[in-house]
Amino acid sequence: MQAENPANRILYADKGTGNGDAMNRTRFKLDQNRAPIHEALENFRRMRVVPFDVPGHKRGRGNPELTEFLGQKCVGVDVNSMKPLDNLCHPVSVIREAEELAAEAFGASHAFLMVGGTTSAVQGMILSVCKAGDKIILPRNVHKSAINALVLCGAVPVYVNPEVNGDLGISLGMDIHKVEKAIEENPDAVAVLVNNPTYYGICSDLRGIVKLAHEKGDRKSTRLNSVT
Repeated sequence: MQAENPANRILYADKGTGNGDAMNRTRFKLDQNRAPIHEALENFRRMRVVPFDVPGHKRGRGNPELTEFLGQKCVGVDVNSMKPLDNLCHPVSVIREAEELAAEAFGASHAFLMVGGTTSAVQGMILSVCKAGDKIILPRNVHKSAINALVLCGAVPVYVNPEVNGDLGISLGMDIHKVEKAIEENPDAVAVLVNNPTYYGICSDLRGIVKLAHEKGDRKSTRLNSVT
């Protein structure tokens, strides 16, 4: 994700859409040949710490059937969050470094590692920019996690219907002209959400939509967020 000026913010974690300015402010010496979380897990495994916490398989000793199925290397590093391994809720060491490496690799200002699928990320993005009664422009074929986020925050959806490829029978991405029409018809909208890519691998003109959202937001002197 990237946050620009408060009057005109854009949130994303897609390759090639960020400017990477925040990378100059990192406290880590970034090296794309490193894997901080994997390295920390390997170091922790070699410490041979006796576990008295979750998970219950106790790194394989408590469940030999699971160990046989997944392998000792897998269950041996299936450990709880603790100081040497950082904390996903407030990363300050290896997870933070891994996130900054990911952001640098994707050309974004920020990247956030998530667990439990993308649902929590989608909901976090929407909840961070929308409150009850706010309008958000989004494709009609959006994932149900986005709909659930609207239920949670009370935002109002403005749908953009995607075109359908007749030969393949699949829905396509967001047409930039339809997005522009939706913005013009809903000048009080606070965000545009883009599925990029869709579940069929279809990419929208992300750069164009982001640029459009920023331009419209500047013209209104209000924020218009692009959430992808």
